[in-house]
Amino acid sequence: MSHLIVHAGFPKCGSTATFAGLQAHFDALSAQKFQILNRSFVPSSTRQQAQPPLWELESAMTNPPEAKLIKEKILSALENADQDASLILSSENLANKNAPNRLLRGIDEKFPVTAIFYMRPQADWIPSAWKQWDMREGLTLRETVDKYIELNRPAYLSILRAWQETMPNARIILRPLVSAELIEGDPIRDFYHQIGAAFDTSAPPPPKTNVNPSIDHALLHLMMRSHALFFSGRHDSSFMARLLKHLPDTYKRTNASMLSQATCSTIYDSYHAENLTLATEYMKLEDPQGFLNRHFHRVANGDPYETMSEDQVMARAQKIILEVFGVKAPPEKLAQALYDSVQTRDTV
Repeated sequence: MSHLIVHAGFPKCGSTATFAGLQAHFDALSAQKFQILNRSFVPSSTRQQAQPPLWELESAMTNPPEAKLIKEKILSALENADQDASLILSSENLANKNAPNRLLRGIDEKFPVTAIFYMRPQADWIPSAWKQWDMREGLTLRETVDKYIELNRPAYLSILRAWQETMPNARIILRPLVSAELIEGDPIRDFYHQIGAAFDTSAPPPPKTNVNPSIDHALLHLMMRSHALFFSGRHDSSFMARLLKHLPDTYKRTNASMLSQATCSTIYDSYHAENLTLATEYMKLEDPQGFLNRHFHRVANGDPYETMSEDQVMARAQKIILEVFGVKAPPEKLAQALYDSVQTRDTV
């Protein structure tokens, strides 16, 4: 009987890199009877066809006829696949409490289903979410921390329980996105291990997927303070994409710890009960508390961005803009200087 493997995220937990690894090893996976469902929810016949159906699934979440059609297509693909084939459905927006009920309910009654999730420690996930979404709306890092703690996001446990309740016959695998716990420290190899696929060491490595590369904290701070100048909303990446074309690699890396020790401890305490349940019930670890102590209890090093003064951060931003663009401006005009410098470079 064919088998459905759902790679369901979580968002900001290596999903893009893992899918790139599947694409890079498309031929080797095909030879092992692993097939990737494409945006039409049929097995991809070529590497180029293998694309995650992110927006198709997102649309179907609120459109019952679309959801019904998608489920019918997945069932048809399973029914027409070879008996020992495994079909992979990969999309991080399946890490949603509504996804199994609206899109996949009942499939686990007819075919074996494995749902695989990766989770990051919240002290890593929240700053990453701030960089990608919340700073573009003008929220400070501390405001973002407080917001996500209040909302209990990321909602790892409630989403897994929704999957478990909706698809009781499915095998649910939760893996920590922590290099020390992954097979060979690599999320792609770890995913291959979870699905029982042999990793082709002779294949070229997948392309780097810097979809959301880090940017120096001083520039992030500057853009956050003047967010209306740089972004039209939390998902607007147009300026960021242009900036990255001109920014040296030195300033695409994190140059300071983001969170203070007090905030790291607050995050650890706020999510501790949930994380202990996840480590015990879903990861089935023998020493869940020891695991959390090692990987979730962060220790802040150096002078973290969260506690830096405005003068410190703005002075660094001035230095970077002068070095990269040759433009000197006072703090009150620095945001406009950055914006104009990137615009000028793009028109040359």
